Amino acid sequence: MRNNNLVLAMLFSLLMGWGESVSAHYLWLERDGQGPAKAYFGEYANDRYEKAGGLLDRFTNLRAFLASPKESLNVDKRSDRFDIAAKGAGDLRAFDDSIAARPDNDRGGKTRTIYYAKAGRSETTAKLEFELVPASANGKEFTLLLRGAPVAKTELTLFAPSKWAKILETDDHGRVTFPMPWQGRYVAEVVYFDNKPGGEGDGKYDRTRYISSLSFVELKGMRWVEKR
Repeated sequence: MRNNNLVLAMLFSLLMGWGESVSAHYLWLERDGQGPAKAYFGEYANDRYEKAGGLLDRFTNLRAFLASPKESLNVDKRSDRFDIAAKGAGDLRAFDDSIAARPDNDRGGKTRTIYYAKAGRSETTAKLEFELVPASANGKEFTLLLRGAPVAKTELTLFAPSKWAKILETDDHGRVTFPMPWQGRYVAEVVYFDNKPGGEGDGKYDRTRYISSLSFVELKGMRWVEKR
């Protein structure tokens, strides 16, 4: 009986802080193994996928790569996603920095938005301008980097295979540890505003909003069984 109570207490501790999903639009990747991948835009936790002819058209120059950004993979646009012809080991990355700056009603002026997405956590070196990088291959500890520098005290959301969400924050050194009690796919999402202006003419902007996601499959832990 004592052992059962201990197991229940440990399980309760693991689940503390996991809550209902939150709504936000991100670009994220889904890839299993070393084969092709799919890129979606919408709300991962709510199974909302934007369509061509709508918000998916925001991406006009989506690029993806494995080893190097100089070696772009073939990206095909579908009705509700992009198909990426990836093949081989390594983390898959995608980004689109061609989206025009838009008026920002909350902050004033214009904000440029850049989307990043990564599938996998085997590589411990950043290859995107804004990226969550694992401290060790396939580990639970990550550092959030912007142009190679740690980003401290920044909030991010981690979605479990259940689609439950947990709000986390990087520490003073940009580090964060992911709780992963279940087997299955996890997706982390983070937004960061850089208030440095740039651009020229019609392309001038007052700040840049970096929006990034990281997805990976955890093989260890409890098996998540969806209730029907």
